[in-house]
Amino acid sequence: MNVFDYEYFIWGTGEDAVKLNSWCSNVLKQINVVGYIDSNPKKANTLFYGKKVYPPSILKEYVACKIIIITSKYRNEIIEQIKKSFPSHEKNIVEKNLFKRLQIIGRYKNSKDPQIQEILDYLLNHPLTVFNYEWNNKYNKNVQVFYDDEKSLFYTWYKGNKMYISRTYDTEEKAQEYIASILLEQDEASPHLYITESFNVDDNSVVVDAGVGEGNFALDVVERVKHIYLFEPDSNWVEALKYTFEPFGDKVSIIEKGVSDYVNANVTTLDDELKDLEVNFLKMDVEGEELNALKGAKNLLERSSNIKCLVCTYHQEYAHEAISVFLRNMNFELETSQGYMYFPTHEFMGRPPILRRGLLRAVKGE
Repeated sequence: MNVFDYEYFIWGTGEDAVKLNSWCSNVLKQINVVGYIDSNPKKANTLFYGKKVYPPSILKEYVACKIIIITSKYRNEIIEQIKKSFPSHEKNIVEKNLFKRLQIIGRYKNSKDPQIQEILDYLLNHPLTVFNYEWNNKYNKNVQVFYDDEKSLFYTWYKGNKMYISRTYDTEEKAQEYIASILLEQDEASPHLYITESFNVDDNSVVVDAGVGEGNFALDVVERVKHIYLFEPDSNWVEALKYTFEPFGDKVSIIEKGVSDYVNANVTTLDDELKDLEVNFLKMDVEGEELNALKGAKNLLERSSNIKCLVCTYHQEYAHEAISVFLRNMNFELETSQGYMYFPTHEFMGRPPILRRGLLRAVKGE
């Protein structure tokens, strides 16, 4: 059975349910909604948008029916009520993103792109996530993490080196979940894969990593580069990075700032920070500030005759197109990573989400 084959109850008839019917009426028509559930006895047996409203006890009669919890505010309380009164139904509670999943299926159902059709086939039977592919299931929380008592930080072994994790991940479970997400995004089939056999960092390169995070990209290449500059504004990650890259001494410079096209106490530009330096490889993953950060690196890009750029484009809806134009105008030849990502930013219920390209790989032309 796929997502369209089940019967559904929608729990709640309040403001969120009104918005759902106003904004997602087409989606509601695509699934078999048996009725609504509301704990208010005064609403029992009334009609709500043409569907009958039932008390929670109706679940005793519908043992296989899926349950859609509309409200976010009381979602946890409703789940606890279901677990206590109807424990067999806990497995029938659908994910929060069900309607986003259905909207994506509806939006792209006529697409001729085989990469999109692969995603739609996956979404028929799986919840919506960032990466909607079968290989998503290769990664779980059972990754190995270790605790450094001296530094009070979790770490994992990555490409033969210790990679420390921000202290905000203060339990083994949180650390495992984070590491699993890193392994997932760098899967060989992932739209977020940084480097490939054909697009890699050359030996003895000068490298800039803007938006370092845990440092997996830098750790991949640090042993064979001439020097690498790490830009990271999050102090918790900076602390972890200092421990991770301590074995590599003076070939690593950590700059505790974000990058953009302006300068203040916490933000800088690559042009301002690196002055006359020529760079061979620029990786940029800066949470949606990529285009502005490239503008702030215009002089660097112009003077660096032998440079490759790896730029994330999924953080903002139209970033892929805008960054492509900018880099082409800077005489770069472009390649887009394979596949698509779902990245939930600036969305609301009534606007169908879009699938986004992960990143651009760029090589400067002659």
